This record gives sequence, structure tokens and C-alpha cells, in this order.
Amino acid sequence: MAIQNVITHVRPAGFRSSLVIGFIAIILACGGLSLAQNLTVLYQFGGGPGDGYNPFSPVVIDQNGVLYGTTFYGGNSRDCPVGCGEVYQVSPPAQKGGQWNYSAIYEFTGGNDGCCVYSALTLDSQGRLYGVNNSLFRLTPNTHTFWKYKDLYDVTNGVYPNTPLLIDSAGALYGVSTNGGLQNCGGGAYFCGEVLQFVPSPKGPWTENVLYQFTGGADGAYPASIVLDSNTGTLYGVASAGGTTSPNCNQGCGTVFKLQPAQGGTWTYSVLYRFPGVHSHGPYALLRDSSANFYGLAIRGRYATEVFKLTAHKNGALTERLLHRFSGQNLPSEYCGYIPSSLTLGANGTLYGAIFGDIDLYWGALFQLTPPAGSKGPWTYTTIWDFNESGPDLNPNGVALGADGALYGTLNGGDSDGGSVFQLQLPSQAPWPPTDFCY
Repeated sequence: MAIQNVITHVRPAGFRSSLVIGFIAIILACGGLSLAQNLTVLYQFGGGPGDGYNPFSPVVIDQNGVLYGTTFYGGNSRDCPVGCGEVYQVSPPAQKGGQWNYSAIYEFTGGNDGCCVYSALTLDSQGRLYGVNNSLFRLTPNTHTFWKYKDLYDVTNGVYPNTPLLIDSAGALYGVSTNGGLQNCGGGAYFCGEVLQFVPSPKGPWTENVLYQFTGGADGAYPASIVLDSNTGTLYGVASAGGTTSPNCNQGCGTVFKLQPAQGGTWTYSVLYRFPGVHSHGPYALLRDSSANFYGLAIRGRYATEVFKLTAHKNGALTERLLHRFSGQNLPSEYCGYIPSSLTLGANGTLYGAIFGDIDLYWGALFQLTPPAGSKGPWTYTTIWDFNESGPDLNPNGVALGADGALYGTLNGGDSDGGSVFQLQLPSQAPWPPTDFCY
């Protein structure tokens, strides 16, 4: 089996050769495991100037199919021992089947611009990129090698947005933070979190507005994810605690909330759903489709996790449905041990997700959940790529769906190397290995 038939590398790092050869040896030793030939490594990070190391977030994709992302390390190593991190782009080839082109568009210095970005970037309609580390920053395309950096807002109180920023039609940015707000949670030892807005200013730094501070009571606590309705400017999100209490969640089982803009610049907060805690609690990811239904990830029972759907009704009520359960115990029919870390909504209501895995025992996977033909049938779960069995690397950070129908994402690399950027063509026929459920 030729290596190129399994994995296509655009610019492999030299020290990766032995690892790739090791993968092939393992595959052959396992009795000729059949691999779907549809995952391509577009770039392998090696560190050093002009190169990143260890991406911690997925990519974003512009209208031309160009991928943008960040790395936590790599790049400028003069002022940071292992590099201050960088922002990169990976551009599609001019002709189909050609090589993708990697370039660093900004390297952090470790000075006023900070370092070590871990969250995903946000792309606006003008092709500019926004991100956050110790400040909110914007990168504008430049004729020079690096894009133009601008500091929009310095975070001096330590309350950083924990989630990727959302942008509305007026250019304002939104995010949530769990290290700010009221110190009412965890017996008063922890902040309950807040929802933040950053408004553009014609001159000088942007303005920060706190839209809501959680109390840890019936309203929720520890906001984990938000989505934006671009038509109305309304924010929806999940809080991992607060709401209804149960033996499974004595600090509250979590809520789905709504923040609606009102007159005079005020915002109205309301709770749309409180997780009961009998089975599901602790939501930590949220999506919303065009029919106002919600999808997300939550804890289920004592050990398991789940993908859930909240169906919207005309009276405003939400009905919860379990789409798939990831067992926390050694069951032969369900993946166990490592929880899904991200969720992406695709065409026709199909969901794609990533399991980050573990750097020592399990290297992660990508999965697909397909809705039934009818409204009441079961959803179909498929593992579309298992990095532990098929490589080429480990720890997927999540995926983004391209206009070409392929999935694009990054692999963190863990302790073994600097990670990579990949493309996965769909549909995939890579089955879940029957002996690979738990370690």
C-alpha cells in the first residue's frame, strides 16, 4: 500500500516520517485493514518562524474556500521559548488536485499583541479576521507578507471571552465568559459568568458592554455556548449549571437562554428550557437551525454524554429528544471514555462532530448523525474517521463544512508533533472498529 493512497501530505515535517511509517506497519499487521481514501492532510505544522505549532481550534472558511486558523505555539521564538503563536491561511489549489498553499499571515510577538491564541477566528463580510487572547484584535488583508494587526479592546480585568466571537450586521462582537460576573456560584468561590458585547468605535478602543450576569439560580450559571440569529440580532445560549437541581447536578442542571435586544440599548433575558437532570444536564454546546430547533451536547446520567435536540413548538415550548448516547462505561454498542467536544450543522439537518480523545490512549474520531426520513425515526450514528485506527495524527479540534461539501479541520498533535490541517471528503465509509470502544 502506497502512503500517498492513504494520506496525502502537502508539506510534511521531516520528523513525521517514522510516525507515518509506523502507522502503515500497524495497518498491515492488522490484516489489511481497508481505509477510505478520502482524508487529506493539507498542511503539517513544524514550528519555528513562519510556521505554527499545536492548533487548539478549528478553521473558518471564506467564500473562496480559503481556510484560516490559529496556533497556540510556533512562529516568533525570539520572545517566546516555543513561539508566540500565529494566524495562518491555507489556500486551495488553482487547479483541482494541486497542492494547497500555506502561509503565516500574522505572528504574535508576546508584547502588546500577546500570544497563544486558543479560540477560533471570526470572519466578517469584508474578509477581516477577529480573535481574542489578552485583547480583542482584528487582522486586515495587507499587500505585505503579514496582515495588518489592530488592537480593538484590551482585557484588563481578566474577563476573557471563552467562546469564539460572534459578529452581527453592525459589526459588534459577542462572547461569553465564565471568569467574570457575580461571585455567587460554587459556594461563592466561583464567578457565575456573563454575556459580553464589544461595540465598534470610530476612534479609539471599542466599548465593552455586559449584556447579562448569571446569578447561579433559576437563570443558569457558567455559560458555555451562544449562537446569533442574524435576522433579529437575538442571542441564544446554554448555561452548564443553574436552573433545576437534582441528585445528578446539585448546582443546577443547566438552561437554554435567550437574550433579545430591546429599545434604548437594553437586552431582555429569558430562560427557554431547563434541563431536568433525570437524564440530561450540563449542556456545553449549542446549534440552532432555520426552523428554530436547537441541537447540542450535554452530560447524560452519571458517566455518559449525549447529542440532544430541542424541537421548537408554536407556543414557544421546547421538547427534548435524545439523538445519540455516548456511554461512559464499557458497552459493546456505544463509544465510551471520551466525550464529543464539538458539533457542526450540515446540509439537510445532518450533524457532524469531533471527539478530541486523549494523547496517550485514544486519538479521537469524527462522527456523523443523520436524521431519519420521517420525523419520528431514529437518527443514524456513523463514525466517519477514527484517528486511532487510520491516523494520520491525533486530537481533532472540530470541523467546518466547506461549500464543496467536504469537512475541514485541525488536529492538535498532542505530545507527538505540531498538528495538522486536514480535509475529509464525504461520504465516508470508514466503519467503527469493533474492538476499539474503550481502553
